[in-house]
Amino acid sequence: MLLLPALLLLMQTPPAPAKPDPVPPARIELTTPFPVHLGSVGPREVREAAYGIKSRHDRPFHLRVLDLSLGLSLDEAQLAAPLQPGEVRMVTVKVDPTGLVGPIKGAVRLGTDDPGQPNYILRYDMMVRPEVTVDAERKSLGEVAPHESPELTFRFRREGGDALKLALAMEMPPYLEVEFIPQDGGTDLRATLRPRRLKPGVAAGLEVLKVATNAPKQPLFTLYLDWRIARPVVPEPSRLVFTEPKTTLLALELRSRDGKPFRVLRTEVQGRGFQVLDAPGTEAVRQVLRIRRTGSAQEALLLVHCSNLDEPLQVPLRYLDPRARPEKGAVPPPLPAEEPHHH
Repeated sequence: MLLLPALLLLMQTPPAPAKPDPVPPARIELTTPFPVHLGSVGPREVREAAYGIKSRHDRPFHLRVLDLSLGLSLDEAQLAAPLQPGEVRMVTVKVDPTGLVGPIKGAVRLGTDDPGQPNYILRYDMMVRPEVTVDAERKSLGEVAPHESPELTFRFRREGGDALKLALAMEMPPYLEVEFIPQDGGTDLRATLRPRRLKPGVAAGLEVLKVATNAPKQPLFTLYLDWRIARPVVPEPSRLVFTEPKTTLLALELRSRDGKPFRVLRTEVQGRGFQVLDAPGTEAVRQVLRIRRTGSAQEALLLVHCSNLDEPLQVPLRYLDPRARPEKGAVPPPLPAEEPHHH
């Protein structure tokens, strides 16, 4: 008796929904490689993308333009006549990259008069080159002798459009000179380092150069330039800093860069509050000088005359007295007047 209700329930179950009709086969076939790869394209270089379309329909049918990606144009006269069965027709699209940059993908969407074939999409891709380029964003002067004035050039080029105009968007330090030199198709930025204008104790640097352009898509370039001063004698550290009141003695190591012995001829301190304890000694590839802080003077300059140097080595001496440091939020006092130099 229990089987009968179950059987009646199964008989009342609604039938499964019918499967949807399969997608009708495409009525056109592309006879050219798809998508169309236009490769590297200049910022204002108009290209053409060509598509070979073959009809597989059993009757004539029409194509029309439904949508175009940015920069595309298509002469619809190419689609005015219906596509006949078996006909192969070349459809050409103009691609204008103006205002675009980098990897670009686009398409043409074509509609038909066949309800079973609502639209077809013709795709393309390209790499649009930037309007302004520079040969490198970072360069190096390498090791520079103190008496040298090395220079290097960043080469800017503009492809298409107006003449390139460049301008510095920042102030340069006094030891770095920059000039712009117009060239065919672009402009060169020439940077010259003047080591003699460096502050004592400065032995290396990484310069940041911000350059403004008149290219709408690339208004600013940031370039980097590094350098190192190569002296026959390397001081370690390059500046001697006393940070605690109880610390009154620090050591300065002088090392020969090329491994050849040298001799300290004499030393002198320009300023007050510091004293060199060691007298000149014999030749060696490594020399050590002990510097004593004798007062509360904040800074002085140590000059070290060596046998392998044309000019004395300059080592800044500083005392950072914690009691003289301004409290957080306080306005620092004005800088003291320059003291006369004492030898």
